[in-house]
Amino acid sequence: MPFEEAIPTLRFDRDGDGARAQIAAAAEKISGRSRENPRLRVIAAGDSLSTETISALITALRKFRELGGAIELLGDSEAVRATIVLNGLDRVFAFPLVPDDEPSRSRQTPRKRRGIDRAARAAVAALAFLVGLPGLSAPAKAAAVVTDPSVILERVNERNPNLSSYQSRLHVDIRLISFPFIGQHLDGSTYFKRPANYEVVFDRVPSYAKGFEKLYSDVGDPSNWDRRFFVSYAGEQPFENRTDVVLHMVQRVRGMIDHETVLIDPNAWTIDQIRYDYYNGGVITMTQHFSDIGGYTMLSSQTADIKIPHVRAVANGTYTDYQTNVAISDAVFTKKN
Repeated sequence: MPFEEAIPTLRFDRDGDGARAQIAAAAEKISGRSRENPRLRVIAAGDSLSTETISALITALRKFRELGGAIELLGDSEAVRATIVLNGLDRVFAFPLVPDDEPSRSRQTPRKRRGIDRAARAAVAALAFLVGLPGLSAPAKAAAVVTDPSVILERVNERNPNLSSYQSRLHVDIRLISFPFIGQHLDGSTYFKRPANYEVVFDRVPSYAKGFEKLYSDVGDPSNWDRRFFVSYAGEQPFENRTDVVLHMVQRVRGMIDHETVLIDPNAWTIDQIRYDYYNGGVITMTQHFSDIGGYTMLSSQTADIKIPHVRAVANGTYTDYQTNVAISDAVFTKKN
């Protein structure tokens, strides 16, 4: 196996069992030799890239991700390059991947470090400007709030400090905009109880929509994100008429999701949007809006844009009938098999 730029590189000229065996062998050898941030570049030629080979690459990638590593996939023919782009594999198999960016920050060059410091100072100045606006006040640790993931999540979880519990009704309209072009209406209930209990229970769920309960529960329960994910600050991004801070999250225990991107309003500490990028190239983007309910900032609506292989759908949800600071049994939050 040749080496380029100190990165192990595997090249195969045609797809098939031989290529998959080479991928598995290379992944085993490199991950066994390098216990931290292993890298592998795969260059594929030929006239196709089969789902079986993509699956072998994903298996290898998961092995590398457990060690903080990554695999880069390049096409050496027009057919393979097209397959990579059409399936979104150029986003999944790419350098660099740094699930927890704290080590990478310490390795920044002095010039790059100065650039980050200037950006932090600019953010502090922007927050200082906000202090002078009516109805807004800056948190005590303005600089940390802007860039420290743990502080950002703390602000999100403490958004309504006097809210101990709530329940509401959830109404979701799902519309498939790919064949078979069907629609479905779902009704359910949401429950929250401090310090870290959140549950969504739909009244009735068709078999094809079983995953919706988990999707909605994950979005509404950021209290355990620091335990489930490697969370890093990823800069700022425009959202509607403001600028949100961005968190990049990678699961500590790998599943179907490659990574999640979270947009948070630094003024209200609401989660405006979550984008789920899957290993198979699928993307689900959940956008949220909030309103004042009895003096609390509460979720009022959600829109899920679903683009996964062979399925294209949109789901619109609304939240009604909020009851705040009510007694909720702990049995509601017992996970069901």
